[in-house]
Amino acid sequence: SSGINAEWPLRPGINWMVEFLYRNNPRYKAQRQDMELLDIPFVQKILAKRPQPPLPLHLRLTKNDAATLIQAGVRGYMARQLPRVQGFRDKVRRKQAAATVIQSGWRGYKIRMAIRDEDLSSKDFCKLYYGSKKTPDAEPEEEEVEQ
Repeated sequence: SSGINAEWPLRPGINWMVEFLYRNNPRYKAQRQDMELLDIPFVQKILAKRPQPPLPLHLRLTKNDAATLIQAGVRGYMARQLPRVQGFRDKVRRKQAAATVIQSGWRGYKIRMAIRDEDLSSKDFCKLYYGSKKTPDAEPEEEEVEQ
């Protein structure tokens, strides 16, 4: 194989060595010359019993790919620090905050309407909802007058 494959099951050094020794066995050199690690029968058996996670990113990337990835991250960071970009990001944050306020107001309104539409004729429910305050539509209680 020409490089480290993300699907290789073992550590990179062992993978290379297994593939190299399997390919260069003097008894079978002509038959196995183009064989890759994942095509080797005993490697397939090992993988069938114990599937391995892919290699970490730092072992899969070439130096050029890693440099490109780092440069892209640095350039993105530098671009986000520009004043015009900061202004745009602040504008987006304000719009998101306004949307949150509108959404919470709408949800509160929907809940208030649902509570209002329920049957509130039960005095116990009204006392729970309004607390110990008298409700506007409650009839005044008659006080007993001593004679």
